[in-house]
Amino acid sequence: MVPSAKELSFVPRPPPASFKPIKETLEYKDGNLLRSYQREGLNWLLFNWYARQNCILADEMGLGKTVQSIAFLIEIFNARIRGPFLVIVPLSTIGNWQREFATWSDFNVIIYHGSAYSRRLIHEYDLYYRDRQGKIISDAFKFNVIVTTYEVLLSDDSELQNIDWRVVIIDEAHRLKNRNCKLLEGLKRLGMEHRVLLTGTPLQNSVEELFSLLNFLEPHTFPSHVSFLQQFGDLKTEEQVEELKTILKPMMLRRLKEDVEKSIAPKEETIIEVELTAIQKQYYRAILERNFMFLSRGSSAPTTAIPSLLNVMMELRKCCNHPFLIKGAEQKIVADWQTEKPTEPVYRSLIQASGKLVLIDKLLPKLKESGHKVLIFSQMVRCLDILEDYLRIKGYLYERIDGQVRGTLRQEAIDRFSKPDTDRFVFLLCTRAGGLGINLTAADTVIIYDSDWNPQNDIQAQARCHRIGQNKPVKVYRLITRNSYEREMFDRASLKLGLDKAVLHSVTTSQQQAAGPPQLSKREIEDLLKKGAYGALMEGNDDDANRFCEEDIDQILEQRAHVVQLESEGKGSTFSKASFVTDESSDINVDDPDFWQKWAEKAQLNLDDLANKDNLVLDTPRQRRQVRRYGNDHLEGEIVDMIDPREDVIPSRGRHGWTKIELFKTEKWTLIFGWGQWKDVLEACDFRKRQLGVGDVENISRTILIYCLAHFKGDEKIPPYIHRLIDPSEVTEVGEDAEGSQFTEDDYLALLSKNPETLFQEEAYMKHLRRHAHKIIFRIRQLHIIRWQMLVGHKKQIMKGTPARYLGLHLPRPEEGPPAPWWTNECDHSLIVGIFKHGYEQFHLFRSDPALCFKALVGEESQTSLRRKKNRCLPLSKGRKEDEEDEEEFLDLSGEDSDGESGPSTPVGLSVRLPNRKTKNIATNTQSPTPPRTGMYLWPTLADVNTRARRLVNAWIKNQKREEQKQVHLLKERVKREKEAEVSRKKEQKKAELAQK
Repeated sequence: MVPSAKELSFVPRPPPASFKPIKETLEYKDGNLLRSYQREGLNWLLFNWYARQNCILADEMGLGKTVQSIAFLIEIFNARIRGPFLVIVPLSTIGNWQREFATWSDFNVIIYHGSAYSRRLIHEYDLYYRDRQGKIISDAFKFNVIVTTYEVLLSDDSELQNIDWRVVIIDEAHRLKNRNCKLLEGLKRLGMEHRVLLTGTPLQNSVEELFSLLNFLEPHTFPSHVSFLQQFGDLKTEEQVEELKTILKPMMLRRLKEDVEKSIAPKEETIIEVELTAIQKQYYRAILERNFMFLSRGSSAPTTAIPSLLNVMMELRKCCNHPFLIKGAEQKIVADWQTEKPTEPVYRSLIQASGKLVLIDKLLPKLKESGHKVLIFSQMVRCLDILEDYLRIKGYLYERIDGQVRGTLRQEAIDRFSKPDTDRFVFLLCTRAGGLGINLTAADTVIIYDSDWNPQNDIQAQARCHRIGQNKPVKVYRLITRNSYEREMFDRASLKLGLDKAVLHSVTTSQQQAAGPPQLSKREIEDLLKKGAYGALMEGNDDDANRFCEEDIDQILEQRAHVVQLESEGKGSTFSKASFVTDESSDINVDDPDFWQKWAEKAQLNLDDLANKDNLVLDTPRQRRQVRRYGNDHLEGEIVDMIDPREDVIPSRGRHGWTKIELFKTEKWTLIFGWGQWKDVLEACDFRKRQLGVGDVENISRTILIYCLAHFKGDEKIPPYIHRLIDPSEVTEVGEDAEGSQFTEDDYLALLSKNPETLFQEEAYMKHLRRHAHKIIFRIRQLHIIRWQMLVGHKKQIMKGTPARYLGLHLPRPEEGPPAPWWTNECDHSLIVGIFKHGYEQFHLFRSDPALCFKALVGEESQTSLRRKKNRCLPLSKGRKEDEEDEEEFLDLSGEDSDGESGPSTPVGLSVRLPNRKTKNIATNTQSPTPPRTGMYLWPTLADVNTRARRLVNAWIKNQKREEQKQVHLLKERVKREKEAEVSRKKEQKKAELAQK
C-alpha cells in the first residue's frame, strides 16, 4: 500500500540547536543494547549530523562501527526522516551488514547486488511505489536502506545517481586513499546530504592518503592537494603533528580497544626466527645465481628495473615460505626425497622442505594438547593450499577463508568454527581476505606465517580474535626466516606504524617514521636482497638447519623466540626490532659497489657457467593439468628470465607502455580463445622481440576492455556484464580449465584509476579500439557465454575427446535458417564445441577434429588453401593501415531485430578477404547428413558460419530470458497463493474465535 502524502513528504534535517545527546541506554530490536562507548560514538555521529559536518568514524577494528552506524540511521529515522539511506561496502562484508541490520532494526533493507538481471528485478519491484496506472511515484521509496558494493557503484551507478540520499555510509573508506580512483568519481556523482566514512586504518602510508578522505568529506574546506601537502606533507615538527590533529579532531573519532574496554584480555606477540632448511638454501641460492648478472649491475641498472628487483624479492619470499611455491620445485623435491629416503613417507618431504612448516609441525600439537584454537594467516593463497594439505595429512579439522570463498559459505565456516562444542582446531585465512566483519573470538592463538609489508594488515588480522568479547589472553606467533631478506623487511615494515601513531595517537615521531615510505626505492630493494645473501647461502650452515629440525618446540620457544607484551597499542608500543644476525667474519658492507662480485667469489660461483648451468629451477614449460597446484605459471614473476619486468599489478610496461604489435597480437588471440585463457593466448602470440608473460597478456587484455568500456555507447546492459567479467572480486565461475590469476580487487581498482592512454601510447591503436569497441566487447561476451553457460557441465567430456554428438547438448534453434542446406543440429553442436576447443574462426581445426562432424562432411582443408590464407593474413603493422580493416559480425544484443546480415568477417587485427555471400533462409534438416556420392560438401563462407554462431548464442540468451521470466512468474504466483491462503486462514481463525464467544 502506498504511504500517505504526509509520510512521503520531505522532512528537512533539524537545526543544530535541537541536538540532545542520548544519556540513557536505549533498547533496540530484540532487546539489543549498545555498550557505553558505542553510545558515545552514536552521540558523536548524531552531533555531526545535526551540525552538518561530514565525519570519519575511525574506531579500531572490533569496536562495532557497523552497529554504531545502524543505530545512527535508526535515530535519524526516529527524527521522522525515513530515508533513503545508502551503505556502500566491500563485497566480502555485505552479508555481515545484512545480518546486523536484521538483528538491530526493522528497516526494509535492499541488498543491491548480483547479476544485472536480478538488479533489474529489484528496480522493477522493490525500489519504488507505483500509482494505479503502474507509473513510478517520484521519491516514494519502498525501502529505507540500500546496501551495495563498490563494484556495483562502478559498473551500474545510473540508478543510484537518480536518488537523493539523506545519508551515505562508506565502509572501509581507506580504499578512497587514491584521489584519482574511479570509485571517488562514482561517489561524487551521487546526491548526498550527509557523508560518513568508516575505516579502522585512516592513515596507512602517507599524509597524502589522508587528504583524499578529507577532500571527499569536505571539498570546500580541503580544496587544494598541493597546499595541504605543503602544510603537512613532511610532518617535520611536533607543531605540524598537533596542527593536523586539531584539524582532524572535529571530524574524526578514533578509539582503540584499550581506550574503551579496560578488561580486554592482553595480547602477547612472540617473534620466532626459523632457519632455512638445506633445500630452501639451495633454491635461495639458485634464485640469486639465475639473476646474478642482473643484480651485479647494481646502481648502473635503470630505475625501470624496479619491477625486476621486486620479482626477485617475490621469488625469495616464496622460497622462505615454502619452496613448493617455486615453479618446478615440488616435483623435483618429492622425487629426490623418494630416491634418498625410500622408507620414509612422502608427506614428510612437504614438512621438511620448509623451516616454517617444520615449526608449525612442532607447535600445533602443543597448542591442541593445551586446548587452544588457532588462526593461521598467510598472504599467499598457495601457501594456504600447502597448509591445507598438511592439516589433512595430520588429521586436524579446519576451516578456510580466502578470496574465493563467498557469501553464505564464508559465514557458515565462521559459525562452524565458533560453536562452543566444535571440533574445528585451525582456521586458515588469507591476510587481506574478508575486510571487517569476520569475528573469530573463539580462537585465542594467531600464527602469522608470512608478514605483510603493511603492518596494518597484520594488526587487522590479529583483531579477528583480539577484540571486544575476547575473554582469553591472545598469543600471536610471528614466523620470520632468520638470516634472510625477510627479517630486514619486517623491521622496515614496522617503521610504517610510526605514521599512524604520530597523527592518530599522542606520541612524537621522527620525520623518517612519519613519512614512512609508501613504496620501496630501487636502493632499498637492493639492500634487502643483499642482507640475506650471506647467512642464507654460505656453506657450512646446514648444521643450523639440522639442529632446528631436531629441536623440540619448547627449546625453540626458549632460544629462538622474542616475546613482546602488547598491553596497549595506543601507548605507542610497536614490535621490538632485533638486529640482523650475520657472520661478521664473512660479511661484506652492503654499500660496497663490488658487493655481488665479492659475494660470487665467496660463494665460489663460476660466472662463465651460470648461463649454461643445470639449474634447480625447471625451464621447461609445465604441462597443462586439471588440478592446479602450488608452482603454476601464473605465480608472480618466474625465476626464469627475471631480467625483464613481468607480472606487475599495473602493466609491467607501465612506464613506457606496450608496443603496437604486442597490443594487436594479444587482442587478436584473446578474441580467438576468449577471456581468461591466458596461457593459450601467450603461446599463440609468440612474442619474439621481448619476452612477455602470462601476467602481461592478462593486463593488456584487461586494459583493452577498460578502454573499450569507456568508449562503449550501446546497450546499457552490456558494460555491467563486462565489469563483472574483468573484476576479480566478482567470482562468476570456477572451472577445471580456468586459468589462474594473481589479479586482486585492489589491483582492479588501481588499474581503473590509471589512464589507459599512457599505456597504449600509439594513437593509431587507440583509434582502432574506439572504432571496434563494440565488436571487441560483444566478441568477449559471446565467447564467455559459450564457455561458461552453453557448455557448462560438458567441458571435461569435451577435453577428453568425446564426440559432440554424444555430449547430450540442448541448444535452442535459431529462427533463421542454417548456413548451408546440409547443416543440421549436430553441426550446430559441433560449431559451438569447436569454438570452445580451438577458438573463434579456427575452422581448419574444426574440419580436422574427429570429435566434430565437419571432418566427415566437408573434409580437412587442403594445405594449399591453408598456405594461401596464411600469406593473406598480414599483421596490421606490415600489411595495411588500420583504417582498411573490415567490419566484423559480432554478437549483438542491442535488440531483438538486430540480427542483420553482413559481409565477410575476420577477427579484429586480421585482414582476410573473402567473397561476400548472403545467407538464404533454408529449412533446417534434422537428420544426420550424408555426404554426396561425388565428394564432400562445400564449407560455407566465413560470414555465414560466424552469423550462425552468433545466432546460436542469441537464441540461447533469449531462451534463458524466457526461463527467467517464467521463474519470476511462478514465484509471483506462489507468493500470491501464499497471501491468499494466509488471508483465508486468518478469516477461518476469526470465525472460530467468534464461534467460541
